[in-house]
Amino acid sequence: MIVYADTIGFADEVIRDASKLWSSPASPRPEIRGLCSSLYQGNTFHQSSLESDLLWKYLFLVEHAPRSHYDLLIELARGGSALPDGVLCLAGTGDRFHGFKDRPWSACPGNVHLSAYLAPARPIAQYGVGFTILAAVSAVDAMDSIPGLNAGAGIKWVNDILIEGAKVCGVVAYTQTANGTVSAAVIGIGLNVETKPSVEPTPFVPRVAALRDFASDPSAITQALAFDKLIRALDSNYRLLLEGRNRVLFDRYRERSLILGRKV
Repeated sequence: MIVYADTIGFADEVIRDASKLWSSPASPRPEIRGLCSSLYQGNTFHQSSLESDLLWKYLFLVEHAPRSHYDLLIELARGGSALPDGVLCLAGTGDRFHGFKDRPWSACPGNVHLSAYLAPARPIAQYGVGFTILAAVSAVDAMDSIPGLNAGAGIKWVNDILIEGAKVCGVVAYTQTANGTVSAAVIGIGLNVETKPSVEPTPFVPRVAALRDFASDPSAITQALAFDKLIRALDSNYRLLLEGRNRVLFDRYRERSLILGRKV
């Protein structure tokens, strides 16, 4: 996987196994040149690589994003950009981030703000909800795989992830189709890991929390660990969608639902 970063220090914080041989890229490949330009806006950025058996081809790291990477990737998809399947964008902090129905999302340092661009180029059954379920189930799987996180995550329909009634994660998804084929999908995941945002309670989100609030050893729950677990879960579950095994993800979504079978 090729890694780009505007700040090497931030990259070293979130990628535990990245090569230390950072260099300034002479010219990004044509397929990602437009994305590089939009993300780094003419500023210096650096290139490295990461040995990986995952499907991700590119990882873009931005310490502070002036706008939502999720929105940017959607704009590129709608504009006909031929981005490859398997692009990740991770922001340390940022402005104008949002969740479902454009509700604002507070992007704090130490948390994961991930957007993924997928280009399946094939029919995907029930794609309208499939990619939202992919994102939600992957977030839950990532939390389940973190040692010392002694609380079960559940999904509040349709896109909030809660632990003990407090929201720790939100997901959003966008799909673009042509003649029955999913040409592009964009997933956004905001996961509170190290920092609990200061958010005014609302009927939709009465409480917020971070993963560290539920850990037996809070210092062991890091942004780097959560990011690694999340992209691995996304990889595994995206492969299920590509194989037509949507029912596996749908059943797991139902199993972790906080709504099904309850009076609301």
